[in-house]
Amino acid sequence: MTVGSDHLLTRVVCKSGHRTFRVALVMEHTDRDQVHELLHGKDVAIGLPHEWRQGIYLAVNLPPGTDDTSFIEALEPLAQAGALHWEIDS
Repeated sequence: MTVGSDHLLTRVVCKSGHRTFRVALVMEHTDRDQVHELLHGKDVAIGLPHEWRQGIYLAVNLPPGTDDTSFIEALEPLAQAGALHWEIDS
């Protein structure tokens, strides 16, 4: 990547192959704290770099070749229950 004089990204030289897995917990959901603990435990157990913001937003770095199946299997029922929203960016 290259950065301009204004410190903003101006272009990507080559893609790294990493993906970003993003989760947003629903603030009003009654089980929000339990969902946070569940996801945090899964992050730690898998050992992937991750970052929480305000205890509500989660970003997980998925290096090339990372199997995201266990994350998706854990999140899908929670998403269907209205506890969170998630996406994977490539």
